[in-house]
Amino acid sequence: MEERMISAEMKFGGEKREYPRVPMTASIRYRVLSPEEAERAMGKYFEPDKILNEYTESETLNVSREGVLMYTNEEIPVKSLLVVSLYFVIPGISCNCKALAEAVRRESEEDNDRYRYRIALKFLKITHHNLKNYKFMELQELLDVREESAT
Repeated sequence: MEERMISAEMKFGGEKREYPRVPMTASIRYRVLSPEEAERAMGKYFEPDKILNEYTESETLNVSREGVLMYTNEEIPVKSLLVVSLYFVIPGISCNCKALAEAVRRESEEDNDRYRYRIALKFLKITHHNLKNYKFMELQELLDVREESAT
């Protein structure tokens, strides 16, 4: 009987992303930008505090280094630009950050009494965070969670 060698790749946790999502329920404030606001935000004149004078509040499902998945009742079109402000706590550290993000996916939320949609947002600019108080850590490092690979 002849034995065959099969090459395989082992995956841990079922996550295919380089930066896995961390399940996290956190309060998030957001506002969908008008085309004019979006154009300004992509340039030098991005002022999230002014934009977020009016906002909608919701909650996240998960966060990663590159984006966030959140609930909403608003039918936000894919490719829309949003300003988001979120506050989350990781043991020993709390972080409040503001970012410019793009809606990359929208899914209907049929079994949820509170929310109608899940919206996946990709961070384009992270403009403010309070992690400068932590000398050796930046927001990108904080969310830089990678699964360990087998060696």
